[in-house]
Parts: sequence; structure tokens; C-alpha cells
Amino acid sequence: MPQHCLPGTNIQMDLQGGQDYRRAFDTAFAMTGGIYLSQLAEMVGVPGATVQNWVKRGYVSSPVNKRYTRRQTCRMILIALLRHALSLEEVVELLSWINNNLADEQDDLIDDSELYLFFCDVVLAWPPDGCPPKDALVRQIETVTQQFEMPDQQDKIRLRQVLLVMVLAYGAWLLQTRARESLAGMKRGNCA
Repeated sequence: MPQHCLPGTNIQMDLQGGQDYRRAFDTAFAMTGGIYLSQLAEMVGVPGATVQNWVKRGYVSSPVNKRYTRRQTCRMILIALLRHALSLEEVVELLSWINNNLADEQDDLIDDSELYLFFCDVVLAWPPDGCPPKDALVRQIETVTQQFEMPDQQDKIRLRQVLLVMVLAYGAWLLQTRARESLAGMKRGNCA
């Protein structure tokens, strides 16, 4: 059974076999009540000091009883994932566009865990050769967010714009990774 990682994490799942990543994600946090710094750092692939720095800088609210909630974890996943293609300042600006003051969850237009799962809904549906064209992405984003209720239609438009930037940045990072792999292959004498 082929295993793939959820984007931005080392969480392996059988996505082709129909394993429900939404349910698995929910279950993991329902059972544990949150994860510790070391677990979060390992899951996201950044040093614990980096996670603590992001909390200190107000990009994520502080953990409660040394545990990071599902929401905080998803914010960290998004920051770590997007910084491959965008500067940290651009990532913070992008997330602030949808969730205002990042240290205050009360003013968020969408829970970060729902934002991350929408992101997964889009990128995990991509064809094997990578990111589809922008117009196809826009349709895909509209489809996955269609049932999501927001008080204002402008907020839903903003959500879709943020998701589009997120998936384009992810696609750009994947292309950059392929380009580097191709270059490395050329250096080794492989022409493929």
C-alpha cells in the first residue's frame, strides 16, 4: 500500500486507498488533547526553537499546558510549508489577510485547521504530474469551499484568494524541487 505524507508534515497516510485524512487528523487530536513542542517540531520538520520563535513573534498563540492544539498545529504546518516558496513576512501577511491578528484566534475568519484541510483537499486532488492551471485551481477551490459558511460573501472571496496563493506557492515549491532534482541528475550524468 503506497504511503504519502500529508502536505507539510511527516504524517503518512494511504491516500490512494481512501484513508480519510480529515478523520485521522481529527482523531489524533481528540485522543491526545494536543501535541508537545518536540512532536510538533518533528511533524513539521522545523527545530523546536523555530516553533518557539514563531510563538514569541505572535504568529501563533501560546500553547496551553505545553500542548499545541489542532488549530495551532495547522497554523505551524502552513507557515512551515509556505515558507518554502514565500518569505516568512509574506506568509504572515497572507495568513493575516484571512485571520487578522495571528496571535488572537478570536478574530479569525476561519479556523486554521479547516484552512489547512481545505488546502489538503485541493492539493491532494492534483494529477500526478503536478499543479493544474490557475483556472482549474480556482474551480477546485470554489468546489471545496462551497459548503463553508461565512457571514459575509467578501470573506468567502478572501478565503478563496488566500487558498489560491497558498496552492500556487506550494506548486511553485514542488516545481522548484523537481528542477533541483533534475539539475542534480544532470550533474551525476543522468539526462532524465
